[in-house]
Amino acid sequence: MNDAFSRLGKAFWRLIPANPILVRVVQGGSRRSRHLWIRFAYLGILMVVVLFAMTQISGSATLVDLAKSASQMFMGASIAQLALMCFLAPMFTAGAITQERDAQTYNILLTTPLSNAQIVLGTLTSRLYFVLVLLLAGLPIFLIMMIYGGVRVTQIVQSAAIAGSTAIITGSLAICISMIRVGTRKTIFSFYMMIAFYLFAVYALGQWSNTWISEAPRGVNGNQLSWLASFHPFLSLDVALNRMPAPDPAALVGRNALQRYFLATPQNAYVLMTLSISIVLVIISMFFVRRAKDSETSLLSRIFSRGARREGDEIRRKPRNVWKNPVAWREATSRASAATKGFLQIVLLGGGVLGAIALLVNHISTGDVAATRNYLSAVLTVELGMILLVATNTAASALTKERESLSMDILLTTPLTSKYIVWGKLRGLVTFTVPLLAIPVITTMLFSVHGLFVDPDKRVVQIETAFLIGTMMFGYAAGACIWGLNRSLHGRKTVQAVMVAVGVMVVVGLIMHFIADAIVVKSRQASGFVAPFTPFTCISTMIDPVRAFDSKSDFQPHVNELRVWFMIGTAAAFTAWIGVVLAAYKGMVRNFDMTLRKQTAQVG
Repeated sequence: MNDAFSRLGKAFWRLIPANPILVRVVQGGSRRSRHLWIRFAYLGILMVVVLFAMTQISGSATLVDLAKSASQMFMGASIAQLALMCFLAPMFTAGAITQERDAQTYNILLTTPLSNAQIVLGTLTSRLYFVLVLLLAGLPIFLIMMIYGGVRVTQIVQSAAIAGSTAIITGSLAICISMIRVGTRKTIFSFYMMIAFYLFAVYALGQWSNTWISEAPRGVNGNQLSWLASFHPFLSLDVALNRMPAPDPAALVGRNALQRYFLATPQNAYVLMTLSISIVLVIISMFFVRRAKDSETSLLSRIFSRGARREGDEIRRKPRNVWKNPVAWREATSRASAATKGFLQIVLLGGGVLGAIALLVNHISTGDVAATRNYLSAVLTVELGMILLVATNTAASALTKERESLSMDILLTTPLTSKYIVWGKLRGLVTFTVPLLAIPVITTMLFSVHGLFVDPDKRVVQIETAFLIGTMMFGYAAGACIWGLNRSLHGRKTVQAVMVAVGVMVVVGLIMHFIADAIVVKSRQASGFVAPFTPFTCISTMIDPVRAFDSKSDFQPHVNELRVWFMIGTAAAFTAWIGVVLAAYKGMVRNFDMTLRKQTAQVG
């Protein structure tokens, strides 16, 4: 018996703690300055959230007031922590889909004595190591809040467990995709999009009254808990933070034991379910480690290739009309940007239009203009955020993938100049992003037309709002593309370029939003000029301009004046954004050859 336990212990020791892949990452992980700055940014964001909440505490606050304030601090920090995990976990784990193959080390890894389980678990734990260390690093900030009272240990544990399990299932899904090889490096695009789409779609459904649990008590906002809370991190976090009360188990007598567990304790059910799914994904991945795979074709490409024309034993496609700039054509219309680009665009466009129609139907039935503006602003903000993330991520891999696939050397032997290549990449990326912009524009246009022709008394947005928002979104998307392309030029690896580009964009975007939002609230009439310069302030102010005034009665006399300011501000902001894009483009063209030579010298 002791012998069996000893062998079992040694097997587990070699499987995870002494796994060579994990040991290599742990030994060298903390030596990179990039990781140091990410830790600094992560803890800095949590500290800013806590310090901002502390500034709201008055000097004469009682112990009860301090306990309530500590509860609010914990709530803000927990939401920020989960949001960062949802952002950082895909960033670190998505590289598992491509990095080993891009570095051409996967086949070497298969020749080692490592078992399938060691390869899968080593790859997974090495991806999640840095993310989970960040989670532990923020734990002291949460424990300090217990000094004031109002925060329980169980809440801290549940909050950390939800964030950690979210990171684990994200990593397990990425590993499973990389081992099964249902896609190529372009699958990273689909990976980001589907995670963002799932988080947004399920959360929106959770606000729908048809998904509410009838036995659940109503929360402070009048809503009830949705049965989808067990399947969504933020909905389950609301229960852990006591923002949304769960039904009492005694009120669920008519349901079976599994339903009672999922409905009464969704925060625990979410952790259990995600960990269980992660184990299943890891086990599935183990069966595909040493199977032969076609690494150059995706699952969808193999399916759609059946529709290609066959002549004898050859498969031929219909001839394509190439643009005058073939680099731009390849980036925009070929599968160089995403293996499932066309499919995802159809899903996103269709889902966005159906969501807009559902929101319009809800507005017609309720007639609540203020609530509809809040929902519409939230929907457009999320859609714009997804578009900017996709544009930045795609652009950040536009040049690095050329170097990793060694096609950059071939490209440089052609008569194409640096201006031709950079402009082709930029034009192709912007063209690729434009169809995604149709989702928020069509959504806004539906409400504009409804307010103009159907029900002017309950108008949500003005008729020109769709045009103004579409114009500015094009400028924001072009800015995201040129920033990602700049990082792709200077980055040596795709994962590194994507992480830096997306991370900097998020931090700078939040800073710009907070500054512009504060100006908008204070500036009143001039808010129409200031708001278009930043993406999310533009959306919230154009959809709900009343927010810049004390009340609707104060806003009403300035409607036409504010509309003029919106037009002037949009023209000025669009000119500024396009000017920045052109300046960055000229800088890239000027330094293109020199940057590539330096990178070649470093590799050599």
